Amino acid sequence: MFTIEAAASGIGYCTLALLLGSLMTAGFLLFQGEPLSLRRTLVSFSWRLLIFYVVISSCSLVIQGAKLEGGTFPTLDLLGRYLLHTQSGKIWLARLIYAILLVVGIFLFSRRSNDLKGIRLFLFLSLPLVASRSLTSHAVALRENMILAVSADAVHLMATGLWAGGLPVLLWALYQSTNRLHLPPAWTAATVGRFSRMALFSMALLVLTGIYQSWIEVGTVPILFETPYGQTLLLKLFLFLFMAALGGLNFFSTRPKLFAAAQSKELPQWLRRKTWRRIGGEALIGLGVLCLTGFLTVLPPGIHSLHQGNAGTSAGLQPYPARLNFFTWLGYLLTPAPKLELAEGAKVAILIPTEGQTFDSDEVPMKYEFVKGKRGNHLHAYVDGKLMGMFSNPDGGTLTGIQPGRHVLELRVTTEDHVTELDAKDQVRFTVKQ
Repeated sequence: MFTIEAAASGIGYCTLALLLGSLMTAGFLLFQGEPLSLRRTLVSFSWRLLIFYVVISSCSLVIQGAKLEGGTFPTLDLLGRYLLHTQSGKIWLARLIYAILLVVGIFLFSRRSNDLKGIRLFLFLSLPLVASRSLTSHAVALRENMILAVSADAVHLMATGLWAGGLPVLLWALYQSTNRLHLPPAWTAATVGRFSRMALFSMALLVLTGIYQSWIEVGTVPILFETPYGQTLLLKLFLFLFMAALGGLNFFSTRPKLFAAAQSKELPQWLRRKTWRRIGGEALIGLGVLCLTGFLTVLPPGIHSLHQGNAGTSAGLQPYPARLNFFTWLGYLLTPAPKLELAEGAKVAILIPTEGQTFDSDEVPMKYEFVKGKRGNHLHAYVDGKLMGMFSNPDGGTLTGIQPGRHVLELRVTTEDHVTELDAKDQVRFTVKQ
C-alpha cells in the first residue's frame, strides 16, 4: 500500500509540474508566443494534463480510503465521511473542484483564443493548485511557525514545478522548432536563455526553502541518516545536486555556444545533439526529484519516524520500520527502536476513550490528564503503533480518520525537540463501528 500511495503521489506531482511547464513555456518562453502551432499544442496539452491529474487524484482518494478500510476497497460511506469530516478530505475535494474548473476554463479558452495574456493568466491560476498541496503536508502538523512552514513548502513546490516541469517541455519545444519548423538558431538561443534565467531563480528559492524544511522536518544529522524520511531526502538531495550541476553546465557552456551559433546563423548538428542530451538529462533527473517528493509525502517526518517502532512494540503490534535500506529504498529494514528516557515527573492518564469504548464515527475524542514534569512539552498519539498526531492542549483533542475496527491508543509525553520520548505513557483499547 505504501508503494502504491507514494507512486500515485509522485505521478500527481509530475503531472502538475508538466502543467506549469507547459503554460510557462507557452506564455513566457516562446518569443511573443511564436510559433503559433507550438503555443496551441502546449495549451491543448495543459487541459489534458489537468484531466489526467483529476484521474490520479481520484485514484489517490481510493487508496486513502483503502488504508482507512484496512486494505479493502473503500465504501462510499467511508469516502463520504472522509471528504466531509476530515481536514485532508475537505482539502482534497476543494483541489479537485478547482482542477475541474481549470480544465473547463483552459479548454474553452483554447477553442476560442490563444493570446499570451490569457495563457499567462491560466499559469498564475494553476499555481494555487500546486501550492495547496502544502495544506496537507507535514508542515501543517507543526505547532510553531506553521504558517511560515506551509508557505515555504508551497514556494518549494511551485519552484520545483516550474524548473523540473519546464525542462521536458523545453526539450520538446526545441526538438519541434529545429526538426519540424526549422526555426533559426537565434530562436533556440533566446528560448534557452529565457529558461535559464527562470531556472536560476527557481534554484535559489529551492535552496532557501529546502534548507528550512530540512531543519524543521529532520532536525539532526543522525536522523538524516537513520530514518526512512532522512535517507529518501538524502537521495533527493543527491539528485538535486546532480541536476544543479547539469543546469550549471547548460548555463555556462550550452547557452553561450547557442548564442554564438545565433550570431553565425548556423546551428551545427553536434551542438544541437549536445543541447538535447544535456537538457534531456537534466529533465530526467528533475522528474526523479518529483517522484521522490511523492515518497516523502507518505513517509513520517524524520523527527517522528524514529518513534514508530517503539510505539508498535509497546502495544504488542508489528513494529513500524525505523530505518530504510538505502540500496533497496522501497523496502524497510527493522531495527531496534530508541529507548524511552526517564519521566522526571511527567505523566499522562487517558480519561476518554475508556477501556473498550465504542465510537460511531472516524473522529475519536480524547480527554486526558497531562503533567509535563521537568522536560515534557507535548504528547505523541499512536494508534496501533502509528503516529497519528501531536497534542499540546493540556486536557484533550480529537483523532480523525480512524478506520473501523478495534484499536490501541497510546499517548506518550515528548520533549520540546519532538524526538525524545519519556517513560510517561498510557494506553487504552477502543472500537470504531463498521
